[in-house]
Amino acid sequence: MATSTWRRRLIACAGALAAGAPALRALAADGTRLVNIGFAGGLGNKLLTNLSFSARDGALLAIEEANQRKIVIGGQLTRFALLPVDDQSDINFARLVANSFISAKVAAVIGHNTTETSVATTPIYADAGIALISPTSTGRQFTSRGYKNVFQLLGHSDVTCEYLADVAANIIRARRIALLENGTSLGSALAEGFIRNLKSQGQKIIVRDAVTPKTSDFNAALTLLKNSDPDLVFFTGGGPQIQPFLQNFQRMKLRCQLLMTGGALNSEFPHTGPYPEGAYLLTHGLPPDRRPGYADFEKAYRRRFDTSINSYTMFAYDAAGMAIEAMQKLDSADSRLVLAELHRMKYKGISGNVAFATDGSQLNPPYTLYRAEQKNWRPLKSWGG
Repeated sequence: MATSTWRRRLIACAGALAAGAPALRALAADGTRLVNIGFAGGLGNKLLTNLSFSARDGALLAIEEANQRKIVIGGQLTRFALLPVDDQSDINFARLVANSFISAKVAAVIGHNTTETSVATTPIYADAGIALISPTSTGRQFTSRGYKNVFQLLGHSDVTCEYLADVAANIIRARRIALLENGTSLGSALAEGFIRNLKSQGQKIIVRDAVTPKTSDFNAALTLLKNSDPDLVFFTGGGPQIQPFLQNFQRMKLRCQLLMTGGALNSEFPHTGPYPEGAYLLTHGLPPDRRPGYADFEKAYRRRFDTSINSYTMFAYDAAGMAIEAMQKLDSADSRLVLAELHRMKYKGISGNVAFATDGSQLNPPYTLYRAEQKNWRPLKSWGG
């Protein structure tokens, strides 16, 4: 990428972090302690398929509610501020964002929104002693590399694959399963784990194909899958690819079940939006009626924001809530102490009960399997939480 482009991006990053500085300095002048919490996600285009905005708003709501409680830390009235920055879901730019957060002396960071960007920035935050709490990254590699500063609120890909295989073999009862992966490291991990877990149940994939993360024309891939006469197609993709994939899937009239997960959650949830009748979606989190305090959360969120509510919204809300509760327990906003406290915490959140294993992965991550029925997602089964 041209140097001038990177320079413009770096200036934009610095500007985003500094945007609220005048107001914060005024607050600091009256004796209020100011604590910054970073938020990094793909905040470039506010598209329906971009769930980073609702995650940002979930974190912001938790911070605004904390400020209403007039929290005192170290004998001083403390005000929290969220510093949201667009990392463009790009590894190199995410590293620039990470260094900017360190310069801003954040107490913790919520993000990044992809496994790739979270993995790339982990060592930077580790050297600075800053906790990286991700409400959206699901790749196992995020927590498997030995860093002590990472916290994964969602179930990682190894756990997800166990449930996916169980759903395919024992709930859908598919026997001819086709797999399409989307070319990301997470997509490959999901594909390999899915195949491995199916094999342990005596099942196998009849055809496997791959696209790139930017593919929008799925005709060739879906033709290959269709010709194999599957009774189930599992696609590992998410985000902006969902709309064109589903359009191609329905236009080509594949007469089989469809299974997707995680990032394939549509912004119209709990309505099915572009999904065909009978599709299955394994997503993170418990159904709304099993989430403690969800009714009050939903009411407050809808009063404040116009973005959708989804599982990432709630995990981001809990990520910010955990960071703030850790500071309250410690009576300190020291980032290294906050990091250590997060490892000890057992937190009752909107997303469910949250506690971390030694490697930072969630001990009992919640999942729910939904089925598209009459244009709404109907919960079929839940695990964990």
